[in-house]
Amino acid sequence: MRIVWVSFAPLRKTPAGLTSDVASARYRLTLPAQAIPGSKVTHLGPGAKRATLLERFAGAEVVVLGKLFDAALAPFAFELATALKQRGVKVFADYSDDHFAHPVLGPAYRAMADAAAGVVASTPGLAEVLKTQTATPVAMVTDPVEGERGEPRASVRTPPRLLWFGHPVNLDTLRFGVPDGSALTLLTAAGHGAEALGHRFRAWSTAALFEELRECDAVIIPSNPHDPRKAVKSPNRFTEALWAGRCVIAHPLPAYEPLAAYGWVGEDLGDGLRWLRDHPEEAGDRIRRGQEWVAQHCSPQAIGAAWSAAIAAV
Repeated sequence: MRIVWVSFAPLRKTPAGLTSDVASARYRLTLPAQAIPGSKVTHLGPGAKRATLLERFAGAEVVVLGKLFDAALAPFAFELATALKQRGVKVFADYSDDHFAHPVLGPAYRAMADAAAGVVASTPGLAEVLKTQTATPVAMVTDPVEGERGEPRASVRTPPRLLWFGHPVNLDTLRFGVPDGSALTLLTAAGHGAEALGHRFRAWSTAALFEELRECDAVIIPSNPHDPRKAVKSPNRFTEALWAGRCVIAHPLPAYEPLAAYGWVGEDLGDGLRWLRDHPEEAGDRIRRGQEWVAQHCSPQAIGAAWSAAIAAV
């Protein structure tokens, strides 16, 4: 099966193949592509030439359209999907966020879903949202983990070294709880205000993420459970931290429910940190069991199989 994965985010070359500094492009496109033989990844940006665009898809049986960041590209993407369908190519649209209420992106998201043969959501919650927005068949495939499996560690130093990592758009969640008396590192893109929040800051890169996960005692994931946009978020930060061997202390979100037994999930992150201090052996056991769960459900191989099944079902 020849699959072409289309990223609307920039790509860059690495010895392992194409990747992106945009998390959704890696989790939803480049990593699954690496796990499925016959895959090719391409970037569709504002400078793409319509006259020669279809040449990139010669021989393709399936095309997966990634997250649309710029609504100005929506007509271009819709035109591409229509042309590919006319050639007998099976087109899928992938979704990792709920932007259907957005005045600009919402109509584009719905149009792409309606134009596709199938749509794929990153969480069960988002899949339910998609079913209210389109009659196109909906499948669910979660995000894979990156990097090597780490050695579980549940010891806590004084002060505890905690790590928060993610997209700058999620920085506002820090106001919902950072445990007192901890040394917190913020790992995110520069220039979005993280540098001024009074915590240690480091600019995000995949290499920096793996280094900070090795150095920290635990990962915190504060959130606003009353924000419907957060309710459909992927568990990728939780699974990444577990895979690296670190305990996760997180606010309750639907995507974390299957993972709650492998870390600490509750309303007060300070309580979670105190639990980690008092129960290091139990925490270590939870991490180890969590890594087995991640290997079964979120390894690149498992995600490749899930994508293949979603494609074959349409």
